[in-house]
Amino acid sequence: MNDDTPTPTESRHPIRVVAARSGLTPNLLRAWERRYGVVEPGRSEGGQRLYSDEDIERLALLKQATDAGRSISQVADLPPEALRELVAEDRGARAPADLSDDRVDGALTDAWTSIETMDSDRLEADLRRAVVTLGSEAFTDRLVAPLLRTIGDRWHSGDLRPAHEHLASQVVKRVLHWMVEPARGTGDGPRAVIGTLSGEHHEMGALLAGATAALEGWRVTYVGQNLPAEDFGLAARTVGAQLIGISTVNPLDADGVLDQFRVLLDTLPEGVEVVVGGRVAPDLAVALPDARLTTVESLAAFREVLRNARDAED
Repeated sequence: MNDDTPTPTESRHPIRVVAARSGLTPNLLRAWERRYGVVEPGRSEGGQRLYSDEDIERLALLKQATDAGRSISQVADLPPEALRELVAEDRGARAPADLSDDRVDGALTDAWTSIETMDSDRLEADLRRAVVTLGSEAFTDRLVAPLLRTIGDRWHSGDLRPAHEHLASQVVKRVLHWMVEPARGTGDGPRAVIGTLSGEHHEMGALLAGATAALEGWRVTYVGQNLPAEDFGLAARTVGAQLIGISTVNPLDADGVLDQFRVLLDTLPEGVEVVVGGRVAPDLAVALPDARLTTVESLAAFREVLRNARDAED
């Protein structure tokens, strides 16, 4: 624990200096302190936070680690040497990793081996390790999303048994919940309601969207699958959400999907944006042009919408 009284040879710095040297905004720095205890600054006689050079180095390393795609909740407790090694590894590799990256290829190979042998414990360990080594963005965008697409394609073609698909889905759900759990209830982020509409029983896209939003600092109300359109508006109004996220793979003419989106827009609280992802998102953009409706074709695009919306709130 830091001593509140600096020694004659010890430099202590106010928060504006720390922000400039670490690359963090003062608000984010305070949030990391409050939620994760990343540093314990001293105090001046007037109560002003004062940070040591070691504090600044640690904060700068954490900033670099999170810039590479890792969640602060996954690296906040790492000791200085481990942080330095992690950042050095990122500098020497293509981060946050693309599909040609050996780290992603290796993680995908390990995951497929565990799925094919139906080893759920090993699969969960593989995926948890990948969260830390790849970072949260690369994990969701470059590993889990393509893994789930391939599982679905192989299941539909008969190359993969339903038991394999169910096992993989359940493990992925557990890992996603593990990823976002430290971000729950943080209290000061914007709010989002995420789920699927009536008739849509494929919820993995919504779960990935919820995890992505939570890791971006949003407070997520996950309403699950198969929810009537008007209930999304009700949920957004109840929790004071700024955004509704919906994942759908059903065609627009199936189960009245297009009509459900019309109902959703009719019951949408003022100032709330609807973001839709999934296979039919491009068709929806053409069929139902509306300034309140945004369609995305990837988690990266959804993440950009989240960041822009949060910046607008700030």
